[in-house]
Amino acid sequence: LNDGNDSLYILSQMRGKVVLINFWATWCGPCRAEIPDFNELYSEYNNQGFEILGISLSDSKKQLNDFSKVYAVKYPLLYGSYKEIDTITRSYGGIPAVPWSFLVGVDGEIIKTFPGAILKNYDPATYQTLVSTIESEIAKISQSSE
Repeated sequence: LNDGNDSLYILSQMRGKVVLINFWATWCGPCRAEIPDFNELYSEYNNQGFEILGISLSDSKKQLNDFSKVYAVKYPLLYGSYKEIDTITRSYGGIPAVPWSFLVGVDGEIIKTFPGAILKNYDPATYQTLVSTIESEIAKISQSSE
């Protein structure tokens, strides 16, 4: 999948990083509500090996670029053809609703699934689970590089 700058992202090449894959859409209110919290996580952990990929289920490159002019999003927003998106969502067992997120560990395996919005102020327990899981996975990165 590509981002608005036409950079290509291939998940298999992100092994060794902790990746939050967030399926979303610009028309989805709860999805937009997640962005400030995700920006905060990205700012805090990106330099330690954490990545967020916002995969839009229905937006074009132009829609994402227009969206980015209104909403400050610090992490990559990805889009693809209907066929590409369909293939990706099937590989994750289907995405019944947005937002829907998967946390992929350093070994490339899904370690947590988050149906619905992950919002620090609305659902602190879920948010804290995400943060603590990110931190424990990041710890594995620093251990393996020692």
